Amino acid sequence: MNFNERLINSRYKLSEAETSLAVFIAHNLSSTSSFSIEKLAKTNFTVPNTVTRLCKKLGYSGYAELRIEFRNIKKIKDAKQNFISEKQLIEHTFDLIDASRNQNIVSKMIKAEKIILFAVGETSFPVHDFANTINSLNHKTVFYTYENQIINEFQSSKNILTILVSLSGENEHVLQIAKIAKQNQQFIVSLTHLSNNTLQRMSDIQLFCYSPNRQVYGINLTDKAPLYLILNALQEQYLQETCKNTQI
Repeated sequence: MNFNERLINSRYKLSEAETSLAVFIAHNLSSTSSFSIEKLAKTNFTVPNTVTRLCKKLGYSGYAELRIEFRNIKKIKDAKQNFISEKQLIEHTFDLIDASRNQNIVSKMIKAEKIILFAVGETSFPVHDFANTINSLNHKTVFYTYENQIINEFQSSKNILTILVSLSGENEHVLQIAKIAKQNQQFIVSLTHLSNNTLQRMSDIQLFCYSPNRQVYGINLTDKAPLYLILNALQEQYLQETCKNTQI
């Protein structure tokens, strides 16, 4: 993953000072390549330790590794590909799995009165499978096809965990449900392709996979396998947690 992708995936764990520093770097990737750690810290009115903590949280070994990426930023921009192999998609998606974030979601799932999932089109297939499996474990998970069914649930309960899935993060039906969920003070988990999008900005916890839009002759060939990977990782962590609680 490059710097911007790491930032999108890990932003939730950054402090205010680290976020401010990361935003500065994101807007000045090329020019920052010549900065020492001391100059970067001073430019942002912080200390070198903050730079180091930011690098670690984003998955770099340290500032030296980040500077290497700065120097290669032009090569990264020039290396655009029209096709990404499924192996690359899967490897990239595996890098996005975050056990601590999944644990946070699992805790919310266990405490929720009900878990509602919603997606449309072909994206709904892996989401429906996930909902069926989780419901077999807790008998409180539902995949809904129609918006009005979800609206009725929102109005009758204040403790619903809502999981919304849209690879683009811009599907109008999914965004409408997100808007209504927020109006009813329901907790939202989003799952989208790794990008800055409307759905992830509206959600309380953001999950990401790596599956960029791919159209060939007007046919949508966007790969759904990365969705299965992220949902399976969450499913496994939920299973482990519920089994542990049962043993107790």
